[in-house]
Amino acid sequence: MLLNLFISIYALVISALYFFLPLYLKGSLGFSGARIGLLYAVLSITSLLVSFPVGITGDRYPARLLTQAGLGCTAASLWGLAAVRDFWPFLAVFWLFGLSLQLFRQSLDILLFKANPGGDARRFGGYNAWRMSGMLVGILLGGLILQTLPFPALFRLFGLGLGALFCLTFFLPRTRGQRVELRQYGRDFRSGPVLFFALWLFLFTLHWGAEGTSLGLFLQSGLGLTPWGMGLYLAGEFGTVALCSYVYGRFLEGRLPPLVFLILGLAASGLGHVCMTLPPLYWSFAWRLVHGVGDGLIAMLTYTTIARLFHVDRIGGNSGLISLTTTLGVLTGSLIFGPLGAAWGYGWPLIISGALSLALIPLVYLGLRE
Repeated sequence: MLLNLFISIYALVISALYFFLPLYLKGSLGFSGARIGLLYAVLSITSLLVSFPVGITGDRYPARLLTQAGLGCTAASLWGLAAVRDFWPFLAVFWLFGLSLQLFRQSLDILLFKANPGGDARRFGGYNAWRMSGMLVGILLGGLILQTLPFPALFRLFGLGLGALFCLTFFLPRTRGQRVELRQYGRDFRSGPVLFFALWLFLFTLHWGAEGTSLGLFLQSGLGLTPWGMGLYLAGEFGTVALCSYVYGRFLEGRLPPLVFLILGLAASGLGHVCMTLPPLYWSFAWRLVHGVGDGLIAMLTYTTIARLFHVDRIGGNSGLISLTTTLGVLTGSLIFGPLGAAWGYGWPLIISGALSLALIPLVYLGLRE
């Protein structure tokens, strides 16, 4: 339960900032679309550089130490973001913020995998349900706060809240450390099933880069939503993902072959991304919920696949390599879709990335049959 609590708090902070931040960067700080894309790319680059080292460290030492470092640095960097307004200082603090978030999130995942060596889907479902519930609360809380307070106040408020939670990290479980040779991770990752898993996951996560750089701006300019309206809109999706994760982990896992769930997830995610760009608002919202079903299925399949592909003693480093793969997808998507959205309109990144998810269906069908 403590792991679930921490992942929900992490998700709350992320969702309250991630989707609204482009509005602040463009409106209050005057950053261009390319600079906004660069900032989000920095998050991905930071994750890219540290995912594997953090995973190895989580295998060799108690992952709780990483949680403490990530939580403390995240709180400090939020106060730093509230204090700077010029692009280059903001970029430097944003880099520290991204590094801290990576430490925080990845250490929690390592603790989960090591506490669930059998890959029990019910535990993964509960963990993901708490994570998405945190995002639901965060998006509503962020939209509500931003109705009355400026963005720097939101940074400081969350920084104080995270600092106050630091004492709870001492109650997280202490995982057993074991030294593993680096070449063993390479042997694990070079196997055919792992490489195929990494390939389709990379292509799928391109749409996360499109969401980070364009979704908030599309909801504002394309659908005319206020921050509070955006919060309600996205809260519906997060609630759908949470429900889907719980239902899959509790009732559906093992009832059908994973390939069936994967195809259903890609179809729902891709169609939802494309069709949510069409008015009126109720139509867009309905398709965003469909997208949430797809993302919920993909999230559960990702966790259960990692648990079953890798030995528990090496799961930190190997899950770090999978995190590196998804980070490459987000980075690539941010660099492509940030400038594209500014030039063509913020709906096009969502349409193109959704179409790519649909195009993955024949690839995963043929690949998983093989």
